[in-house]
Amino acid sequence: MSPVQNRYCERLGIAVPRVEDVAAQGTAKLFHLMIVALLERGGPMTLDEIAERLEVAGVVAETGDLAHSLRKAWHGMAPVYRDATGHFGLDLDAFALRLLVRGTGLLDPRAAPPPPAPTPPVPGDDVPLSAEELDAAFRDRFMTSLSWVRQAAAVLDARQAAMTAEEIEAFLAGLTRHRTPLGAHNGPEQSDLFLRHDGGRLTLAPRAPGLAAMRRAIRKLSHPELVRRAERAAYAERSAARRVELDAEARRDAEIARKARRAVVRVVPFPEEPQAAAVLDVGQRSIRTFLGHDMAELAGALERFDVIAGLHIRDTLHAIGLDADRRRVVDLRPPKKSRRLNRAGRTLEITPELLIAATTGISRPLGDPEKVASYLVEGDHSKLARRLESDVKALYAFYHYGVLHGSVRLRWGFIDEGLTTEWALPGDASLYEQLKSAIETGAPVDLVVGAAPGWADPWARARRVRILDIRFNDVLVAEGEGRVAGWIARDEIQAICLASEHTGPSAAQDRARRADRGDEPPPRAR
Repeated sequence: MSPVQNRYCERLGIAVPRVEDVAAQGTAKLFHLMIVALLERGGPMTLDEIAERLEVAGVVAETGDLAHSLRKAWHGMAPVYRDATGHFGLDLDAFALRLLVRGTGLLDPRAAPPPPAPTPPVPGDDVPLSAEELDAAFRDRFMTSLSWVRQAAAVLDARQAAMTAEEIEAFLAGLTRHRTPLGAHNGPEQSDLFLRHDGGRLTLAPRAPGLAAMRRAIRKLSHPELVRRAERAAYAERSAARRVELDAEARRDAEIARKARRAVVRVVPFPEEPQAAAVLDVGQRSIRTFLGHDMAELAGALERFDVIAGLHIRDTLHAIGLDADRRRVVDLRPPKKSRRLNRAGRTLEITPELLIAATTGISRPLGDPEKVASYLVEGDHSKLARRLESDVKALYAFYHYGVLHGSVRLRWGFIDEGLTTEWALPGDASLYEQLKSAIETGAPVDLVVGAAPGWADPWARARRVRILDIRFNDVLVAEGEGRVAGWIARDEIQAICLASEHTGPSAAQDRARRADRGDEPPPRAR
């Protein structure tokens, strides 16, 4: 299959891997080989298809049942997902997949580690050791940490003459103070560094794999300060180059995130065939409903978006005939299905309604399925449209919080904890990044705290503050003329932006709100 036909590898920008090549390395786990098989195919596969592909590549399961072993190796882990049809696919935007592709280089044969930086003025690895370097490294030293093989190779390298093992041993004994002597377990037979000649004389193998490493080890002893200085310089150079690369990548990601066209979708009913839908265009801040015959236009309306979020979004797109792998999809279902409450085994079922309400403060985020079904049966499009618009607004507030914080809130009884999400694009600025930037620049920001912002006027309840300090869970803010207003819980912040990015509340409205909170007395009437 060519890269042009492979949707997965085309999206990731990598060459199509072969299961045989990765399996031959001997280091890949069964779960990694499952990912490789999916990348090679470029689309979803059944478990039996994956097992059959791995068997063809020579992969054998210890249990003898490869499909069963694959299911146990996966056990719901990202980036692999299972859809409603039982097929397994890859979430191409999952952080775990990016780590595998970019970090380990396991799946991308074009990714190669950078060559080692030169370390002048220390001689290169291709330059033989000198007699002065040998003497500086060995003279009157304890050499128990260096193997006899490397010591003998250093002597032959510096003297450039054939010697027997006994002659080398005698030379080393007169040069060093304490060392491990030649023995049966550490003699020249244990290494490919040596060539053997008549009379038991030894010379160095000029192309031995360990020759360069031996010279580096000896020069660390003979030129310790020069080697450390060169290593620090090389590290600084690599770090500077990496920072430049990361800065450029961050700018590219930020630009892509800024231009990304995003939509939040709500369809009903589900999992039956969708009969009505609402689409919220995040960039345009507009909502469009699709009812009755208009549902035929839903796929075309969603085609232009780069990011589509919603509940059961993959199955939704599949139902209306869109390819989910051609764009980024964000499933807003709870990251966890349940939460254990006590040792007795009592559990809390985590529903979308529970999690959305706990995160956004919206009391009824989603409509009652029975009422929605009655609207559909009775053809009451006005009530159905209002319900869909309300639902999609709640889903957008939930999605926005998850992108901003990298998590959503689970609050129930004594429980108040965060559940990690991966909804943000790589270039989306997190809440912490925006707070840190506000401290560094001293620029005022507007915060919406408590419940999610209203749809019509999202900044009506905003507080204009300056960020003074950030703790793990809290933010210290100042209002007005720099008066410290106290700490705000970070997980209570629903929205943030620079004050210069919108007009914001007027000074009179700001003072009135502070008076309502009791922060300052209301202005006197004239």
